[in-house]
Amino acid sequence: MRFFARLLIFFLLLSGLWSLLSSKVYAQGEFTTDYKVQYSINPSGATDVTQQIVLKNNTANFYADKFELKIGSTKVENVKAQDSVGPMPVDVKFENNVTSISVKFNQRVIGIGKTLPWTLSYTSSELATKSGQIWEVSIPKVADSGDIGDYSATVNVPKEFGPIAFAVPEAKQASQGTFGQSFSFDRDQLTKSGIAMSFGEKQVFSFSLNYYLENQNLTTQTQQITLPPDNNYQKIVLDKLDPAPMDVAVDADGNFVAKYRLLPKQRLDITASGSVEVFSKPFRNLDGQLSKQQRDLYLQPQKYWEVDNPLIGDKAAELKTPQKIYDYVSSYLSYSQDRLNNPKLERKGAVDALNTPRESVCMEFTDLFIALARAANIPAREVEGFAYTQNDRLRPLSLSAGADVLHAWPEYWDDQLGWVQVDPTWGSTSGGLDYFNKLDFNHVTFIQRGSSSVAPYPPGAYKRRDNEGQKSVFLNFSQELPDSTLDSQLDLSVPPKIISGVPIIVFGKVQNVGKTSFFNTKLSLLTNLRVLSQADENFAILPPYAKRSVEFRLQTNQFLSDSSAELTLAFADKFVVAKTTIVPIYNLFISPTFIIGVAVAIFIVIGGFYLYRRFHLRRAPRPRI
Repeated sequence: MRFFARLLIFFLLLSGLWSLLSSKVYAQGEFTTDYKVQYSINPSGATDVTQQIVLKNNTANFYADKFELKIGSTKVENVKAQDSVGPMPVDVKFENNVTSISVKFNQRVIGIGKTLPWTLSYTSSELATKSGQIWEVSIPKVADSGDIGDYSATVNVPKEFGPIAFAVPEAKQASQGTFGQSFSFDRDQLTKSGIAMSFGEKQVFSFSLNYYLENQNLTTQTQQITLPPDNNYQKIVLDKLDPAPMDVAVDADGNFVAKYRLLPKQRLDITASGSVEVFSKPFRNLDGQLSKQQRDLYLQPQKYWEVDNPLIGDKAAELKTPQKIYDYVSSYLSYSQDRLNNPKLERKGAVDALNTPRESVCMEFTDLFIALARAANIPAREVEGFAYTQNDRLRPLSLSAGADVLHAWPEYWDDQLGWVQVDPTWGSTSGGLDYFNKLDFNHVTFIQRGSSSVAPYPPGAYKRRDNEGQKSVFLNFSQELPDSTLDSQLDLSVPPKIISGVPIIVFGKVQNVGKTSFFNTKLSLLTNLRVLSQADENFAILPPYAKRSVEFRLQTNQFLSDSSAELTLAFADKFVVAKTTIVPIYNLFISPTFIIGVAVAIFIVIGGFYLYRRFHLRRAPRPRI
C-alpha cells in the first residue's frame, strides 16, 4: 500500500510547538531538516535573511510536497523560495503575532535518504533597530525539535553600527571585515534563546519631569516626590530641581525622595530636569551586602506578592533559582493586548496571574516573579520606569499614568552583583530573547519598590485631578552625559569659647550643591580635642540637593588647659575650618559672669531669708502676761 502525505514542518521560532497540517499524524524523525541561515543587515537596519535548507526523507513510505515555516513575533516581506528547478510558490500570512510562510515544492522527496536542497529568503525591518546611539539586533529563538538536524546562523553587521557592546549568547566565532563584523552561532545556542546583540558605546537620555503637589489641609504639611535614582544600571545628572526642596533623602529601597513644606491650601508645580546614562548590566554594586534585616524585608509577603500562598510556595519550591523562575514566568504567562486596552485596567497580583496566565500585562509578569522569588528565599523587588520601545507588539508597555505610559519589571538580589534587573515580559513578547542575562540600554528606573508593593509613586503619578490626561514625563535621546559636577557646601557650628574638661557638642553640616551623587563619602572632623562620640558620618549615597547634619561630642584632654583649638570639617575635596578658645575650668569661679551669678544668688538667698523672718515674726503669737 502506498502512503501519500502532505508533510508540513513547522520551524516555530516563538512558541516551540510543532504540528502537522495533514489529517494523518506521523512520527517524529521521518524527515530531517538542516538549516544554514544568514542574516545580512544593511546600514539602514533592514535585514535580508537567506535560509539554505536541506530536507531529508528518512522513510520509504512518505514524501513531502509542502513546507511551512512559522516565524514568531516578526513580520517579513519579499518572501521568495527556489530550488534547482526554479522559483516555488509561496503563501504568507501574519496572524496572532506569527508570520506563516507556506512553500509548495517543485519536486517530491521520495525514498530513504533522498534530499531536497532549496533556498528561502525574505526581508525584515524588525530584526535590527536603532535606539538613540545603540543599534539592537534581536533574532527570535529556534524551536528545539528532533526534526531539526544541523543548524547554524551567521549575522553580518555593517561597520556603521560601531563596536559590539554585548551579545547573548556569545558568538562561537566573530570576525572583522572591510565592510563590517560577522558573528556565527550554532544549534545549541539558538534553541536555548534567541540572539540579542547591541552595538555602540553608551546610551544617554535627557529627561524633564513635571510634578504637582497640593496641601488641602488648614495646617502646614510636608509632602514628597520621587526622582530617578542612581543604581547599578544608571548614572543620574540632575541639572535642575525647581523649586529647590527642603532636602532629598534616600529611602530604604534606594529611592531619591525630594521633600517640600507646603503651607495651608498651597499648590506647587515642580520640574526636574537632567540626564541619565543607562547600562545593560550592573556596572557597580551600590548596596555592598544586604543586612539580615534588609534580607528579611525583601522576603516578606506584600499586597500583590502573596508569598505565603500555598500555590506560590509549591511552585517556588519546584523552581528554586532566579533563572528557572524567569524562564517559567516568561513562558507560562501570556501577554494580553486586549486587557491592556481596558481603560479600567486593574493590577491582579501574583496568585491571580498564576490562575489566569493568559490575561497578563507587565504588572503580572513582575508580581509573579517577585512572589516566586521571595517564596524561594531570594530577595526581590519591583522596578517601575520608562522603557523605550519602537515596537509595542514586541516590547509592550503596560502602566498608564494618565497620558504617560510606563513599564514594570522585577529585580532580584545576587550576593556578588547586588540588585539584578530582568524583564520576563519582554522575554515573553519578543520571541524568547534573553532578558535575564542582560537587560538593554533602554530601561530607565524611576522607582524601586520592595518595602511596599504600592509605594512610592513614580514620576507621572503626580498630576492635578482635573488634568490627569496631561503628559508629565518627557525623555529624549541625548549624545553625551553632561559634566558630572561634584560640589558640596560645608558648615561647622562651634562655640567661640569652650571650658576645658567640659563636654561640648558641635554640628557638622554638608549639602550637595552639585549635579551628581556622592558615593561612600565620609564627613570627617579633624581636631586635637578628644572625640567622645559621633553619629554615623559615612554616606553611602548623597544625592543632589541633599542636606545632612552630623553631631560630634568633644572634650579637651586637660581640665586646666588655657589655649585655643582648630577644628576642620572635611568632605571629599572640600573643607571648612573653625577656631575656638579653651579656657581653664577654674575660670568658671573667677569669671565676671560667675561672680555676678554668685552675687545674685547670695542676694536672692539673703533677701529671701529676711522676708521669711519678717513675715514669720509678724504672724507669730505674742506670749500672754
